[in-house]
Amino acid sequence: MLIRGILGITRSIAKKSISSKTITEVSAAIHAGRLVILPATSGYIIACDAQNASAITDLNLLRENSEEYILSMIFSSISQMDGEVTIPSFSQEIKEYIQTGQLTLVLPRDESMRVNANGFKELVAVNIPINQNVKKLLEISGPCVVAAAAIPGLGLPLTTKDISLKIKDGVEYILDAGKISGIVSTIINFEKRKPILSRIGAVPEEIVKRLFPEI
Repeated sequence: MLIRGILGITRSIAKKSISSKTITEVSAAIHAGRLVILPATSGYIIACDAQNASAITDLNLLRENSEEYILSMIFSSISQMDGEVTIPSFSQEIKEYIQTGQLTLVLPRDESMRVNANGFKELVAVNIPINQNVKKLLEISGPCVVAAAAIPGLGLPLTTKDISLKIKDGVEYILDAGKISGIVSTIINFEKRKPILSRIGAVPEEIVKRLFPEI
């Protein structure tokens, strides 16, 4: 599939297998402050360098988002996530749900967060995407701030064809994984230390209550 980036260069991105060279190129674009579109568990997202406040601002401008919201970040692993936020002590079963992208955690912003972009609430939603190519990318690029590849209120696009031309014209790369058919993650909010079930998704409520009996 041919994708045209913001530099006017047409790029060929494989749907199933992405070469290490492409992953290196996309990582370099992220480090340079560019925006990219990646396949997430339940749709396509825009991503940028979590250390680059200017790139985060560009992401919000592209999405026409002027309201405060919880900053969302993706990581390659729990160990990488632990370098950015303080993760509560979890059982191995909970960690497996997190590692496979089925659980998103909303945590108070830790002092170790490297960018404090103005306008964001002091919370961060953290998730590990299930797509293996995206995980490989994050291992090189480091954590990314993300948002739906659409203006607020329109939801996650399920295919690259569903992404508006305005959004596509504002990014450097699109990693096309075909149609996304995954279920949204279940969200557990630790804003007040005690976990709160904020959204039912890939992990059913009965399992959530078993994993987090204090809910």
